Amino acid sequence: MLQSILVGLDGSPYAAAAVELGIRWAKQADAMLVGLGIIDEPTIRGGEAVPLGAGVFKERRDEARLAEARNTVEQFLGRFSVRCAEAGVACKVLEDVGLPAEQICLEAQRYDLILLGKQTHYHFETQGKPDETLTQVLKQSPRPVVTVPEQLPDGGSVVIAYDGSLQAARALQAFQAMRLNLSPDVHIVSVHADHAEATRRADRAVDFLGFHQIKAQRHAVVSSSPAAALLDQARQLGAGLLVMGAYGQPALREFFFGSMTRSMLAARTVPLFLYH
Repeated sequence: MLQSILVGLDGSPYAAAAVELGIRWAKQADAMLVGLGIIDEPTIRGGEAVPLGAGVFKERRDEARLAEARNTVEQFLGRFSVRCAEAGVACKVLEDVGLPAEQICLEAQRYDLILLGKQTHYHFETQGKPDETLTQVLKQSPRPVVTVPEQLPDGGSVVIAYDGSLQAARALQAFQAMRLNLSPDVHIVSVHADHAEATRRADRAVDFLGFHQIKAQRHAVVSSSPAAALLDQARQLGAGLLVMGAYGQPALREFFFGSMTRSMLAARTVPLFLYH
């Protein structure tokens, strides 16, 4: 059962949406919402080529950036606390110093679930573009991760992608253990080139949920393009949450054939519940 949710705060609209989803789920489960702000000191102080004699200037600039980062993170945490108080949700704030992905994965050991924006911006003092924090967390996290789009859908069904892999089985079990009860409409979608195999895989997931008193509808889809077929099913079924295993293919196969996880993350329309 869901008791605690860790949400990453980076000041982006994606993080703001993650906070709103966290509040929604914390209310439903009577769980604590924990806001994590991170001062990315290693990147700010990172080595770079500077002209002879410019070391002192770089050191002063780094200190100024660190001071600004601390002030910015404190603002993130302050806004988070105010929003939770307005919503009547129990909350806690954390301020860490270090590489963002490492700190998120360390703190995640304390909590049940991680919420992150589908774009992460933890290098806000040194970069103006999305960083790789989300990808790193997905591959290293000890807990399920929910990635959140900039705009949250209003309700909707739960769609569970099930391909029979170890990662899919883990994601299914982790979702069931949360007991979120997000929707009475739960759908198992299995995509395969062979209809009989897709049906067999979906049946195993339906049976598992049935043992836990969760009724799910089976959808066996014949396709050689799993990501496109799954996104099409999610649209047709009005998904408000999509559950799936993350990074199930070997690295070499992902390099040549593309990653299902990357394809789904690129479709920024619905929150994804991911477990590696």
